[in-house]
Amino acid sequence: MKWLKHDKTDEPKLLSCKYCDMKFQEKERLKRHIRKAHSEKGGDMPKFNLFGT
Repeated sequence: MKWLKHDKTDEPKLLSCKYCDMKFQEKERLKRHIRKAHSEKGGDMPKFNLFGT
Protein backbone atom coordinates (compact mmCIF):
# COMPACT_ATOMS: atom_id res chain seq x y z
CA MET A 1 0.00 0.00 0.00
CA LYS A 2 1.35 3.44 -0.89
CA TRP A 3 1.01 6.32 1.51
CA LEU A 4 0.22 9.63 -0.09
CA LYS A 5 2.21 12.61 1.04
CA HIS A 6 0.12 15.66 1.86
CA ASP A 7 0.80 18.31 -0.73
CA LYS A 8 0.30 21.91 0.32
CA THR A 9 -0.83 22.74 -3.21
CA ASP A 10 -4.15 21.07 -2.34
CA GLU A 11 -4.96 24.01 -0.06
CA PRO A 12 -6.66 26.95 -1.76
CA LYS A 13 -4.34 29.84 -2.47
CA LEU A 14 -5.63 33.13 -1.14
CA LEU A 15 -5.19 36.30 -3.15
CA SER A 16 -4.65 39.43 -1.08
CA CYS A 17 -5.95 42.89 -1.81
CA LYS A 18 -3.06 45.34 -2.04
CA TYR A 19 -5.18 48.15 -0.56
CA CYS A 20 -6.57 46.39 2.54
CA ASP A 21 -6.34 43.07 4.38
CA MET A 22 -9.12 41.26 2.51
CA LYS A 23 -8.27 37.86 0.98
CA PHE A 24 -10.06 35.96 -1.79
CA GLN A 25 -9.86 32.48 -3.31
CA GLU A 26 -10.88 33.65 -6.78
CA LYS A 27 -9.17 36.29 -8.90
CA GLU A 28 -12.48 37.61 -10.23
CA ARG A 29 -13.79 38.27 -6.72
CA LEU A 30 -10.59 40.14 -5.84
CA LYS A 31 -10.92 42.25 -8.99
CA ARG A 32 -14.58 43.03 -8.20
CA HIS A 33 -13.67 43.95 -4.62
CA ILE A 34 -10.92 46.35 -5.78
CA ARG A 35 -13.24 47.91 -8.36
CA LYS A 36 -16.06 48.44 -5.85
CA ALA A 37 -14.16 49.22 -2.66
CA HIS A 38 -11.10 51.07 -3.87
CA SER A 39 -12.10 52.87 -7.05
CA GLU A 40 -11.53 56.60 -7.52
CA LYS A 41 -15.30 57.10 -7.66
CA GLY A 42 -15.47 56.03 -4.04
CA GLY A 43 -16.75 52.60 -3.36
CA ASP A 44 -19.87 51.60 -1.55
CA MET A 45 -17.92 49.25 0.69
CA PRO A 46 -16.54 50.12 4.14
CA LYS A 47 -12.84 50.96 4.54
CA PHE A 48 -12.40 48.15 7.09
CA ASN A 49 -12.91 44.42 7.00
CA LEU A 50 -16.22 43.50 8.67
CA PHE A 51 -15.21 39.85 8.97
CA GLY A 52 -11.89 40.39 10.74
CA THR A 53 -9.88 38.20 8.35
